[in-house]
Amino acid sequence: MCAGVTGIVCVVAWLVARALGLSLVVLTTGSMSPTIPAGGVAITREVPAVELGLGDVVTVPRPAAELPVTHRIVAVDEVPGAAEARSLTLRGDANDTDDRAPYVVTEAKRVVVSAPAGGGVLTAVTSPAGQGIVVVLVGLCVMVAFWPARPAARPAARA
Repeated sequence: MCAGVTGIVCVVAWLVARALGLSLVVLTTGSMSPTIPAGGVAITREVPAVELGLGDVVTVPRPAAELPVTHRIVAVDEVPGAAEARSLTLRGDANDTDDRAPYVVTEAKRVVVSAPAGGGVLTAVTSPAGQGIVVVLVGLCVMVAFWPARPAARPAARA
């Protein structure tokens, strides 16, 4: 019963996230502390760059880097010849200076809400060991659900 309810909740959450264009971002550094500390998780929604404004926290790709950056917008400028693009100057809340160069984007993932410790849980569950534990737990739930019931004890015959 519990596994079934958990499964339904997961499927509904996935459908809602897909319908609304939401995704999860785990912050690996403390550059956004105390707003979103290292290990925090942010729920983001991809929006056109023209909808972004000062103070928004966004996740954008970094040129020549594997991981994107999640920082606060401190300046938004139009890009000549590209009506849909914006040049964003970003800075982490814990940083004293702006990022080295602006990011030119046509869309970005804007942070909708964040949880300070959620990233640790998400990282643990999605690690190889975490996935193995989840598989074992789901397997145990299925075994318990389909385990044959013991036959009822028959009353002793009287002589």
